[in-house]
Amino acid sequence: GEQAGARSTIGWDAYTVTHAQWFKDNNRWGSEAKPGSVVFFDWGGSKNISAVDHVGLVKKDNGDGTITTIEGNTGNGKVEERIRPVSQVTGYGYPEYKAA
Repeated sequence: GEQAGARSTIGWDAYTVTHAQWFKDNNRWGSEAKPGSVVFFDWGGSKNISAVDHVGLVKKDNGDGTITTIEGNTGNGKVEERIRPVSQVTGYGYPEYKAA
């Protein structure tokens, strides 16, 4: 967010816990997967922000207990599409994107 000049839209912190807390502190935190939202994961399934392990962007809710995401830092050295179970989601941050 900082490098793209979108700090007030999407946050800026690279530490996932702090980034998730920013959304919560700004009343933009929830439990619904919406396209374009920032998804925060805890591989252990916790709903506690302090346990967040990873972050991505929601592409879509697949309606079957999974979401399709766009993520970096997944072990292959590139940005990739992933399908993740919602049981690993701690919560979602909702950026305030500007209209095009």
